[in-house]
This record gives sequence, structure tokens and C-alpha cells, in this order.
Amino acid sequence: MRFAQTSEILKNLAAPYHRKVSSIYAGFSEGGTSPRNALMLDYLIDHEMRMALAIHDFMESAPVTAVDYWFKRIEIPFPEPNPDTLTDCCLVDLDMLVGAAIRFKTSIINFYEHLLLNCDSDETRHLFETLKAQEEKGMKRFIRHAQGLADL
Repeated sequence: MRFAQTSEILKNLAAPYHRKVSSIYAGFSEGGTSPRNALMLDYLIDHEMRMALAIHDFMESAPVTAVDYWFKRIEIPFPEPNPDTLTDCCLVDLDMLVGAAIRFKTSIINFYEHLLLNCDSDETRHLFETLKAQEEKGMKRFIRHAQGLADL
């Protein structure tokens, strides 16, 4: 993918990425997890679905010129969420589950960072800086949530 329009990246790649990760978590949660991990998975499923919906809302409120911007130098592929990121250890080990969730988040954050390095538009740069910051905040939030679960 050397060329891509911002709207296509968000609508056809980023939002489906979050839905797919949510689906991976949902399928994994059916495998019988510890109570803490079940709570964490419920949180992650909900979080990823909210992120997918937020992208749509975000696009609606973004400047048209930012959403219509064409990236011309995309040298890495958009990340594909791998279900194998969640190993059997993630069923009972909260730290392993959080580590897997961090890998899912980091892959999309890294892609946004790559887009920022190849963006010539200030409006589009601001859009992806905001999305990257939201992903980072979401990651910090679920880490805090996991820490609270670990204290139970």
C-alpha cells in the first residue's frame, strides 16, 4: 500500500482493525478464563468496539481536507491483528493478557507514527496525532484497569 487516502485508512483499515481485535478477544474469552481475565477481556472487548465507533465519529467531525488527504509514501503494511497473539497463558495469567493487548495497541500506534512521518498536511498530521494519543491513552487506561484487577 504505497498510496492511500486518509478516509480509506480510517474507514477500511483502522475501524475494522478494532472490530477484529474485539472479535478476537470475544472468541478467546469463550475458552474458559480466570475470573480476573474474564473481567479484563470484557473490558477489552468493549474498549475495542468503542474505538471502532469513535473512528466513525472522528471522521465526521474532522476537516474534509484532512480526511481527503492522500498519503504517497506508505512503506509498511497496515497491521493485521493476529489471533495467535493471545496464547493459552493469557487465559489465566493477567500479565500475559495485558502484554498481548499492549502488542495489539502498539501495532496500530506504530502505523500511525509511520503516517505522521510521511504526512505533509498540518490538518491530517493533527488528525493522526489525535488518534495516536487516543490509542496511547486507551492503553494506559486498560493497564490501570488491569492493575486494579490484580489487586482484587
